Amino acid sequence: MEKVSIMLPTSQKTVEVNLDRKTMKTCRLKVYPTQEIVLSIPQTVPIEWAEEFLTDKSSWIESKLESFQRTSGYAATDEIRNGFSIKMLGEDMLFVLTECDKEQVYSEGKRIYICCHDPDDQEKVWNLFESWWRKQAKAILQKRAEHWYPIIEKYGVAMPKVAVRKMKTLWGSCSVNRGAITLNFYLIKARMPYIDYVILHELTHFLYPNHSKQFYMFLSNYMPDWKERKCILDQEVVHGL
Repeated sequence: MEKVSIMLPTSQKTVEVNLDRKTMKTCRLKVYPTQEIVLSIPQTVPIEWAEEFLTDKSSWIESKLESFQRTSGYAATDEIRNGFSIKMLGEDMLFVLTECDKEQVYSEGKRIYICCHDPDDQEKVWNLFESWWRKQAKAILQKRAEHWYPIIEKYGVAMPKVAVRKMKTLWGSCSVNRGAITLNFYLIKARMPYIDYVILHELTHFLYPNHSKQFYMFLSNYMPDWKERKCILDQEVVHGL
């Protein structure tokens, strides 16, 4: 993978950016909690253009890197320890790990209790947590899909199947042919208005498969503030994707 080095304006620190060339028409810049920076660009874009674009975005990159540094170990999902937390529906949920014979995960108030034989076994803790989280995500996202479904039902669209899986760069995807939408495993970190935006976006694709003018007109009709919701979701809500 190609790499480009840029200097951050405030710290004067030099960082590397990975260039990911894809079959796409626009570019996409992502900063991850791991401090990895990836610029996805069309195959034919010159590297000089990428360097200039990244220089223009250097202040934003620096702010994102600093934000992730401040939240290291807080509302994070790379490690589960007592005192660490994760966002769930916009609220900070504190992890509480206990040693017990019966392995289970449950939530009470703003705490997620993980009971297992060895709380120091991160692999086991993760397996227990992710199994529980997936069930919560499926239940919540299924319910919200059913809430918004009547909007497209009147056009003769059958209720889509809802699947949940880990996705690194997408909040959701839609397969019209299979009659299914797939939603990001960690989407339930966000508050409900932002979850609803993703679900309505994907459901709208059953009427308008592409991001056409008609697609956005339909979306705006039922959710006039979708742009604000998308902006907040992409930039502020969910860390760890």
